Amino acid sequence: MGIIRRTGLFTLCLCLAAPPAARAADQWNELKTPHFTVMSNASDSSTRALAWQLEQVRSTTKTLWAWAKVDLNKPLTVIAVKDENTMRALAPQYWEERGQGRPASVWVTGADRHYLAIRTSLDVESQGNINPHITAYFSYINLVMMQSLSPDLPLWLSRGLTGVLSNTLIRDDHIIIGAPIPWHLEALRERPRTMLPKLLALTRQSPALSREEGAESFDAQTWAFVHFLMFADQGARAGKLNEFAQAVSAGKDAAAAFRESLGTPESFELPFRMYFERQMFPVRRINIDLTVEREKLPIARMAAAESAATRALFHVAMRRPAEARAAIAEARKLDARAPGSHEAEGLLLDREDKDNDARLAFAKAVEAGSTNSYVHYRLASLTWSPAADQDTLKQIEGYLAKATALNARDADAYSWLGEIRAVLGIGEPTGLVLRAVSLEPDEAVHRLRAAFVLVRLRRYDEAAAQARAGQALARTDSERNRAQQLLDMIAKAKAGGGAL
Repeated sequence: MGIIRRTGLFTLCLCLAAPPAARAADQWNELKTPHFTVMSNASDSSTRALAWQLEQVRSTTKTLWAWAKVDLNKPLTVIAVKDENTMRALAPQYWEERGQGRPASVWVTGADRHYLAIRTSLDVESQGNINPHITAYFSYINLVMMQSLSPDLPLWLSRGLTGVLSNTLIRDDHIIIGAPIPWHLEALRERPRTMLPKLLALTRQSPALSREEGAESFDAQTWAFVHFLMFADQGARAGKLNEFAQAVSAGKDAAAAFRESLGTPESFELPFRMYFERQMFPVRRINIDLTVEREKLPIARMAAAESAATRALFHVAMRRPAEARAAIAEARKLDARAPGSHEAEGLLLDREDKDNDARLAFAKAVEAGSTNSYVHYRLASLTWSPAADQDTLKQIEGYLAKATALNARDADAYSWLGEIRAVLGIGEPTGLVLRAVSLEPDEAVHRLRAAFVLVRLRRYDEAAAQARAGQALARTDSERNRAQQLLDMIAKAKAGGGAL
C-alpha cells in the first residue's frame, strides 16, 4: 500500500561577516509574529527589529508578486544571536579551518523544518545600499519562488527575481527594492557576457553552471536582466514580466510565452547592455506594512530546556552529531521530558538508519507533547508496514491527523492521511488528497494517492486523470510503475462494469 516519501533535504547558505562559544546560560526568549517564530538571546529591541524586518520582506514579496506563496510548506525557525560567540557555538565548522569565512547568517534545511541563524549585532540601517543579511533574504525568497511557481519556470527568472529581492532595504518608514548589487555589476562589466537567447535557455544541468565562476556570472546577468525588466523605462515591462511568469507556471512553453509577453530576446540585447553599463539605477520605494507593529510584538522567556533542545535540533540539521548530543544531554538534565530533546534524538537516530530506536524516540516526543509536525509524520512512517493490521492503521491515522493539525501545509501528511482513511473506510478522504495536490501540484506521489482514493470511490474518470498526471510527473521507475498499475486497474474496473 501507499508511497512513503520524505527525505531530509540539507541545504546551507551563509553570508560573511568575522570569531568564539555561546554561553549556554544565556537567557533565550521567543517572539512570535503572524508568520515567523524567532528564538533569541539578543536584546528585546534587536529581536523585535529582526522579526519586524522579516515580516516586511514577506509582505514586500507578496506586494510585488501576488502569486507568491510566501508561507513556506515546511516550518521556519529563526535563531537570532546577539554576537559572534553565539554564532560560533551554533555553527562551529566555520571557525575550524583557518581562512574560512565567518558567517553573519546561516540557513540550513533539516528533515523537519528550515532554520535561519542570524546575527542581530549588524546594524541593517547603517549599511548603505547593501543589506548585510542579503544571503539570508536570498535563501528565504528562493524557497518562496521554488514553491510558488512550476519547476519548469526558467532558471534565469527564479534566480533573477530572487537576486533582486534579496537586497531589499528596510527603513523605519519605507522599503527600497532593487538597490544595485556591486559584485554583480563588477562581474557584468569585467567578465564575458552570455548573449540573451543562450542565457535564457540555461538550466540547472547546463555544464556552464557547474563551475563556480560560471554560476556567479549567471547570477549576475540574471539579476541584471530581471532588474532591467522590472525597473527600466519607469517599470514599463514589469506587468509583462508578471504575465510571463504566470503563463509559464500554468504550463505554457517558456520561449513562446516570452515572445508573446515581452518580445524576442534578441530585441533586448542593446537596451540591456546600455542599462547595466549606466552609473545610476532606478529602484522602487514602497511603504512599510503597517499591520505589523514592531513595538507590540510579544516576547516570552523560554525555558532553558526548550532553548537547549532547539539548539540540538539546529545541530542535527547542520550535521553536527556531537554538538547535538551535548545539547540533548543539557536539555534532559534540565527537563527529562522536554519533547525537543527526544525530537532531536529521533532525527539523529533516523539519519543513522536506526529505525526502531528512532521510532521509540519519536514516540517519547509525541508522548511528551511534541508540536513538531514532522515528528508525528515520521512516527507514522516508522510504524507502518505492508502487513499492518487495522489497529496499526488506526494508530497511523492518528499520527497523520495530528501532523496535519500542526502544519496545515504538510502535503505529504495530507495525501497519506487520505490514503489511510480510504483503506479504513472512515471520514472523507478525497478532500485530503486534493489538498495535497493543491499544495504540491508537481509531485507525482500526491497525484497517485489521489488516484488510489478516487478508484476506491469508483470515480474512475477522475482517478485516471490523476494517474496520468502522476505518470507525467514521475521521476522514478517506482512512481511510473505505480501510475501504470493504477491505470490498468481503472481500465479493468471500467471494463468489468465497475467491479474491482
